[in-house]
Amino acid sequence: MRLSLIGSGKLGQQLYRIFSECAEIELVQWMDRSATESSTAEGISIVKQVEELLEVDGFLLAVNDEVIEMLAAKLPKNSLVIHTSGATEISVFSDHNRRGIFYPIQSFSYERSVAFSELPIGIEASNSKDLKFLEKLALAIQAKPVHLDSAQRKALHLSAVLVNNFSNHLFTEAAQICEENKIPFELLKPLIKETVDKLDDLSPKRAQTGPALREDRKTISAHLSMIENSELKKLYTLFTNSITNHYKNEKL
Repeated sequence: MRLSLIGSGKLGQQLYRIFSECAEIELVQWMDRSATESSTAEGISIVKQVEELLEVDGFLLAVNDEVIEMLAAKLPKNSLVIHTSGATEISVFSDHNRRGIFYPIQSFSYERSVAFSELPIGIEASNSKDLKFLEKLALAIQAKPVHLDSAQRKALHLSAVLVNNFSNHLFTEAAQICEENKIPFELLKPLIKETVDKLDDLSPKRAQTGPALREDRKTISAHLSMIENSELKKLYTLFTNSITNHYKNEKL
């Protein structure tokens, strides 16, 4: 499979690493507008402009959602164009007959290498042949291809924001409270791990615990009196009310 990778952000760098290590994938070029070199340590050609890209089996765009349509419009009209966004529909490639999506369902950071083995990747294509190509691409990096249409993928992306981005923001707020009170944040890590691990055995609904579930107003009031940050106080109140209302009249 001859591919060109467009984008060098958090996901782009992870995809470059795994593609360049895979014998079944020939990474022809990598488009990195901020690059200072003309090739990578592995000998892959680096370009800065779309116009420099050569014809390949597929162009994979790992870029911000806002520029997907603009970049794709500059690619050959008969080529297979693929984006990696969870929130952008396949119709963004309106100028191309061959359209695909390759959406890794994972969070990516510069400082951490993600294992692609068994990682679910949402795939969609405008025809069966290109869908098979995307399946083969996912399997080549030992990932797990999952067929999702654009509506399903957007719903999954929303769910991913809730469980990953929002929860991590709460970790950030908790870390600040710990720091202000000279408490090691590491003390919370076993709790965080158990919160996730128990989902192997329980549904999220069955796994819920805490003062909001118990309607422990005394503890809730004490917590609110401790929170000085007005935004965090609002979040605490919103989450408390949401949990209490969700489980009202239910026995767990």
